[in-house]
Amino acid sequence: MAAFAIASGSCGFVGDATAAEAPTTAPLPDPATADTPAPPPVDRTFTVLACGDILLSRTPGKRAAEFGYRYLFEGIRDLVSAADISFANLETPAAYLGKPYPGKPENVTFRADPATLFGAVWAGFDVLSLANNHMNDYGPRAVEETNEFLDLLGVASCGAGGDIDEARSPAVLDLDGVRFAFLAYAEPIWSVIGARSAERAATRAEERLHGPIQATESPADPDSRRSSTAGVALAIPGDVLADIASVKRRIDPDYLFVSIHWGDEHQHIPNEFQKTLGRAAIDAGATAVLGHHPHVLQSVERYKGGLIAYSLGNLLFDMAADGTYETAALRFVVSKGRLNRVDIIPLRIARGTYAPAAATLDDAERRIGDIRRWSARFGTEIVPDGSTGHVFF
Repeated sequence: MAAFAIASGSCGFVGDATAAEAPTTAPLPDPATADTPAPPPVDRTFTVLACGDILLSRTPGKRAAEFGYRYLFEGIRDLVSAADISFANLETPAAYLGKPYPGKPENVTFRADPATLFGAVWAGFDVLSLANNHMNDYGPRAVEETNEFLDLLGVASCGAGGDIDEARSPAVLDLDGVRFAFLAYAEPIWSVIGARSAERAATRAEERLHGPIQATESPADPDSRRSSTAGVALAIPGDVLADIASVKRRIDPDYLFVSIHWGDEHQHIPNEFQKTLGRAAIDAGATAVLGHHPHVLQSVERYKGGLIAYSLGNLLFDMAADGTYETAALRFVVSKGRLNRVDIIPLRIARGTYAPAAATLDDAERRIGDIRRWSARFGTEIVPDGSTGHVFF
């Protein structure tokens, strides 16, 4: 993890990711001068580490309370902190406020103690996606409070906010004059509540679940009367592609990563929605697409100079199926505005402790072999190299 300025994010934060000293603000470009030729690319290689789903409630939360907030991340801290930027999906609100989502089973209604976020900060995570089907588990107040705690800790976030505009805003990180942008979305499935504005009262998915929703009423917290409602950015293809175009035009990032919570749980092969939207995002200008939600690893696809990681699996979770403990991180090696290489780094989540660590050599070789087999159908070549696999560009 390197020190950098955060120009903007769904949390609207401007600060140093290390939270150690006052940052240098990175102002967004003036749209009036957007056509000014860009300066030559910085001649330096950067690394972006992308990881899967992090659960800090349920049993992992109990382990953190018992052994300390660092406990869950000790096995991956060196890997995470070594990257220039590290990213993951936070699969739970971290808040004290809010009310449980109505009708959702208690064992899958998540809310973490905000103190557990210190573990992710200590490990070196710089950006967290909040766009998933659990961020709304305790309603809009918990969504907003999660963003507030991340602001205080100097961690950028994307994919959820106090209203639809904030939820769809990118996290923008400036590192030595090189700009990295992150967008995040969740497929509109059961229990995903989209952030709303007065002009956009409800999504079709919400209407199927709850019936017509008034613009001033949150389905998870009917007592909250507001002109806008906190929630997540929904993975509606037209919105995703419009946001990519807007970010490219207004912010002109050197690299743009798009995280999407999508797909079928426990399946290693992506579905048609994933393939169609993932490729469209690359066509629209994304450097890479980072998939979450299936809780297991899926194929990767090298597509037109970009990479689609259809699912990064879990990073820290307590599930039953063996496949949910077999995971990996992806390290994107970039320079001069393009992808050079993607390293696939197998990890293993320990049963009982639920803490991730490096996989054994035998386990890593099997994992790389599995991902090679799943990805071959896309014509994507993964070159094995001991405990790591590489996709070259």
